[in-house]
Amino acid sequence: MRKTATRRDWIARSAAAGLGLGLAQPGVAPAAANRALKITRTEAFGLRIPFAARVRENMLENYQRENIDRPAYLPWIVRITTDAGLVGLGESSQDPRPHLARMEGRSAWEFLNDGGVGPGIMIAIYDLVAQAGGVPICRLFSAEPREMVQHTWWSHCLRPALMKEEARRGVELGYSVHKIKTRPYEDPVEQLAAITEVVPHDYQIYMDANGSFESTGKTLAVAEALRRFHQVKGFEQPIAHEDIVGYREIRKHLPIRLAVHYEAVDTRSFMTESLCDAFVVEDWKWGPALTEKSELCKLTGQKLWVENGLFSGISQVFQAHQCAALPNVEFIISLTHVAEDDIVVEPFRVEKGGYYKIPQKPGLGVTLDEAALQKYRVA
Repeated sequence: MRKTATRRDWIARSAAAGLGLGLAQPGVAPAAANRALKITRTEAFGLRIPFAARVRENMLENYQRENIDRPAYLPWIVRITTDAGLVGLGESSQDPRPHLARMEGRSAWEFLNDGGVGPGIMIAIYDLVAQAGGVPICRLFSAEPREMVQHTWWSHCLRPALMKEEARRGVELGYSVHKIKTRPYEDPVEQLAAITEVVPHDYQIYMDANGSFESTGKTLAVAEALRRFHQVKGFEQPIAHEDIVGYREIRKHLPIRLAVHYEAVDTRSFMTESLCDAFVVEDWKWGPALTEKSELCKLTGQKLWVENGLFSGISQVFQAHQCAALPNVEFIISLTHVAEDDIVVEPFRVEKGGYYKIPQKPGLGVTLDEAALQKYRVA
């Protein structure tokens, strides 16, 4: 009799097969591989982008309450030029200059899938390789990527009146999924009462507590208090990630969806015991690292919510490209709409339902706004 494969069997097989550890390039024209793509110039720009005026005061107040030093977004922008005149763009949260210093005079192909160079350089390399192949970046990861991905609206734990206005803004822009921070200093019932005055019946709200619900009992009590707001579809990290006993209890009784951070939990236990519906991927890992996570979650039944296209339109659009190639990604999230500027020329617009159409130009498909670059550049 043939033995039925268990979840553990599937995970063991995927690890042995090395899923995601190599990147297929089904969309790249064969001639592209013959192009040397010699790197002739590398540049890195540190930026300071303030929060958008409409939310700035409340967000600064919240970060101060949480002892987080975040007065603005501080991305690094990477620009790599080749002898063929191609220019690749990238974005990083860390200074990429130590890695860039060794790249000039070498081929961009040498650094494809090299996670050690950091996300900003990786994005720029993918941009260059896709341009050389005459295809959009999403085709580096799949021969048949999705045309659109669902992007979510995001808000910090804002005061109810401001949360209401941000929800209204999200709806007007076409979004239908909204993730909000939940904290002890604001009443979630008051926040939801305000939000639901201005959103449609089918609007989806996910509440990210970052562990602030503290216990199983409080998590279930909050869920009960919010039961009348049918737009609330799930909780993210209601309690500390290491409290696996608590998560087992929450999973048994929580009437809505549950998500946790992939990098923070005992992933194997959460997969084999089905302790969550989705994993949030927030770390700045691209290429094979994200592909591997997607393949594992597809085998065990969880979805991915990817939120590492954060501080500019460069990583925001790259995130959309790669996630379009990974069908197990359910939502993508970025924070650019709460920044003063996304520093790219092309507006990030979604269609009804929050679906973003992937650019079909070769490469990344966005252009750096040079005036914004100079405006927000720091020494």
